[in-house]
Amino acid sequence: MNTFRRTTASLSLTVLFAGFLGFACSNDSAPDKESGGSGPMAGTTSVGNDGGRSGGAGTGGATATGGSAVGAGTGGTLGGAGMSVGNAGGPARGGGAGAMGAPGGAAGAVGLGGAPSGGQSGSSSSAGAGASAQAGTSAGGKAGSGSGGAGSGAAGAGGVGSGTLKIISIGDSITRATCWRAKLWQALNTAHAGHFDLVGTLKSDNGCNVSGYDQDNQGYSSSLLTEVVAGVTNARTCDPTCPTLDDFAAAFNTTKPDVALIHYGTNDVWNGKATNDITAGYSQLVDKLRAANANVKVFVAKIIPMNVTGSTCSGCSCSACTTAIPALNSAIDAWVTTKSSAASPVVAVDQFTGFDATADTKDGVHPNDSGSQKMAAKWGAALEPLF
Repeated sequence: MNTFRRTTASLSLTVLFAGFLGFACSNDSAPDKESGGSGPMAGTTSVGNDGGRSGGAGTGGATATGGSAVGAGTGGTLGGAGMSVGNAGGPARGGGAGAMGAPGGAAGAVGLGGAPSGGQSGSSSSAGAGASAQAGTSAGGKAGSGSGGAGSGAAGAGGVGSGTLKIISIGDSITRATCWRAKLWQALNTAHAGHFDLVGTLKSDNGCNVSGYDQDNQGYSSSLLTEVVAGVTNARTCDPTCPTLDDFAAAFNTTKPDVALIHYGTNDVWNGKATNDITAGYSQLVDKLRAANANVKVFVAKIIPMNVTGSTCSGCSCSACTTAIPALNSAIDAWVTTKSSAASPVVAVDQFTGFDATADTKDGVHPNDSGSQKMAAKWGAALEPLF
């Protein structure tokens, strides 16, 4: 009898120590896949389930109604390393604590002061580390947390929940050398100051008269998207340079944008590049964006119309543009459905409709003040649900 009491006392101390370990780990992440099983709430035997080598804890004195011991958890070896404590709810005095769980399980906590039928410990959440659940309603018993205590998950990637929405503008001179970025910044700063950041490794201003606006962007004047992906850098003079796909990838890895605004392809259309080659270029840009941020949101413009004549651009012409631009825009509508994903949505933004290539440009190509305002308004409407 004395040997039995000493064994029982030893087991109680072991369980209490494991309970403290479970409580100390309450801010850890989700529990291991194979969590320890919980022992029965009451019983009169101490036989282990499924191959347990040692019996459950006996009582160290008088116990409340409900049994004097609990069974060993599946595969448990008494007091073994990595054991986890099962359901909480220790007896009122001197009785056994919860059953020993299987190796590798998340440690549950020992009930404090509860009756033998005391409250169960709160179940762990697989979400991020948050505040551990409190449980146990009997006799004032509060169960300690498991090692993966329940808590709220992290904020969704790339939204205002992460602090600041990083927005990168990608394209040619319509991005680099006009004022829609300045007007967009002005509108966003009025509505969402401190919750966004225009990013990019380049800076440019076209005399937009918007004080203090963020000039960061990724626009390369005179560049063709099809030449970017082909690695052609010497076919024309670009500002500041004619970029390669690797240049864009480096910029994306540096800035880690949450959102990309792409208006690209005007020069490609102007130079007679095939529609399929242009949309293939969009795909490669999106791939590089996702390599930098798997949850990036991509808005691709259905590009604005052009009115290239000898009077709007000396020595220029683009007779095919009146049909080639609508053809590209239709292809963009179809392309986004194949490239979009739940984690990284790709959305077409209609910059074409309502834009007057004569009244809203300064040269038949580049937006003037009214054209920049129209573009900024459509980008802003696309971005608004993200705030």
